[in-house]
Amino acid sequence: WLLLLWLLNDIILSISRYILTQLNIYGFIRNFILLFLTMIPIVIFLVYIKKIGQKKYRFFFGIYFIIVLSFIFTYLLNPEIAYFFKREDYGLQRVFRPDGAIYALLFFNLYDNTNELLDIVKKYAWIDFGYLIIFQFLPAYTGGGWTDIGSNGTMVVRQYSLSFGYAMLLPVIIFLYFWIKNKRFYCLLLSCIGSVLIFTNGSRGALLMLVLFIGLMMISNIVDSPKVSYKVLKISSIIIVILFLFLFGELLLRSFVSFAQDLGIQSRTLDLLISGDISSDTGRDVIWAAVIDAIKDGGFFGHGVFGERPYVFPIHYAAYSHNIILELICSFGIIGVVICIFLVIGILRMIFCKNTQMREIFIIFFAVASQLFFSLSFWYVWEFWAAIAIAYRYFQTERKRKRYGR
Repeated sequence: WLLLLWLLNDIILSISRYILTQLNIYGFIRNFILLFLTMIPIVIFLVYIKKIGQKKYRFFFGIYFIIVLSFIFTYLLNPEIAYFFKREDYGLQRVFRPDGAIYALLFFNLYDNTNELLDIVKKYAWIDFGYLIIFQFLPAYTGGGWTDIGSNGTMVVRQYSLSFGYAMLLPVIIFLYFWIKNKRFYCLLLSCIGSVLIFTNGSRGALLMLVLFIGLMMISNIVDSPKVSYKVLKISSIIIVILFLFLFGELLLRSFVSFAQDLGIQSRTLDLLISGDISSDTGRDVIWAAVIDAIKDGGFFGHGVFGERPYVFPIHYAAYSHNIILELICSFGIIGVVICIFLVIGILRMIFCKNTQMREIFIIFFAVASQLFFSLSFWYVWEFWAAIAIAYRYFQTERKRKRYGR
């Protein structure tokens, strides 16, 4: 329940901001109330820390300490980075505040068994789905568009929202997972509704994450199959299909839209798709080129934390890499390369691990976190840190089992 309370932080804060605005409460009092609300899960954790047990939070504190040192050393070696550390929306505050993504590493390590975790995740999916419909989609639909920050930092109104598409992705995948496991029709229905909303109001990239989840679940079923024959062939075929869709999905989608329009089918959605307006407007190719130039200039150990941001900021206001691999290498150089290799090995081990429930829970969060190959920063996507926590718990359990011969 502490995990659920932390997951609900964003929803509680959004509703609280609306209420405080209606009450005309601003300034110090407003900030204090919001900070107090975000602190509640951390305070409860600290109150019960002696009863929780060190093994459940030791890993988080170790990683947290390394993260703090990384920011300190980056500032000492490159004081000019201070501007990007101080930014309210994209700086240190967003990383370290109590509702920051890195705390998923703590709270996802507190669960006692996978059934409890799945129950909490399902409860959160229901609440999050309702919140996204009522407080995000309906106001945008009735208000004529989505308010967002443009690449130059100014407020713009669009007919789609990248953040909404990626936010809706988690409940869509969770509902689809429970339909696959339990064959409950309402789970499939909710998943389809969410998918349509992503398609019409979000990003095509989010739909690729959904395809990835389906492919990984198919691989998961093959891994559990008692038939050893054809296992490698089946899994290889699925991987090839996934890679093909990731590489050529955009081209296939455009071909489909052109074919539909040639048949006389016209709609606003098809027009948006063919014009590319439902895809990211961030100019990823330009951003990635800038980050690659930064990597070349960064030396053996990179530029440090947020190291790519001075290079990307002239192109895009958010200033992050929009690709986790480039971001890690640009920030940490050869250490970033080692981290990438370590993550790939860990991902493969989890996808083919023997514990079905742990494997499938990991697949849920890994599929959502895969948005980091196209968007955002790993500092801001809590599903990435949740996937790491789940993998760590599994590897920890496996070490115990081998040590005691169970």
